[in-house]
Amino acid sequence: MDNTLERQDSHLELGRWLGRREAFGLIAGHCSAAEVESLRRIRDEKLYRAKTRSWDEFCSQHLGVSRRNVERSIRYLEEFGPAFFHLSQLAHISPQEYRSIAAHVTAAGVRLDGNEIALLPENSERVTGAVAELLRRQKREPEKPAPAPSFRAAWKRCQAAAESLDTLPALEPQQRLKMAAVLGRMREKAHALGVPLIE
Repeated sequence: MDNTLERQDSHLELGRWLGRREAFGLIAGHCSAAEVESLRRIRDEKLYRAKTRSWDEFCSQHLGVSRRNVERSIRYLEEFGPAFFHLSQLAHISPQEYRSIAAHVTAAGVRLDGNEIALLPENSERVTGAVAELLRRQKREPEKPAPAPSFRAAWKRCQAAAESLDTLPALEPQQRLKMAAVLGRMREKAHALGVPLIE
């Protein structure tokens, strides 16, 4: 009888530690893109409601991390794609560092001097070396000043944006809110430039 209770306690403790391991992985950014994609799906499709009332509760009770940390990982997936997670597992690169070398990273690997090093565990030393070299070169290159904005360039971008809206299918409620926010900012900027706004 005592043996059975001891075993149950061990299973519970093991479950807790496994949960903590996953949480530490998530916090450290060393979780896989597939794990983050699963979390995004659970959030977006509100699958968490089968277990808890809110996404916040689900993150703290079932993942063992704050909603903020989970959201940060989802943002990285949306901004960088899966390659960021593969690379961070091999080379322990920060999001800021990744941004600075993102042009040299593909889903297949890291490009350095015309060679592409596949993002595979057996290449971890070569990947780490390539990342270090790219970061070193990035620091050495002076930042080019951004070109001064021109009316023509801004007008063309606005035209292109208006044309792309013509081809969009019906928007979901969350998409409509995001679009309204962007259009509101454009309206404010145009008004500040003295552009008469037609109702």
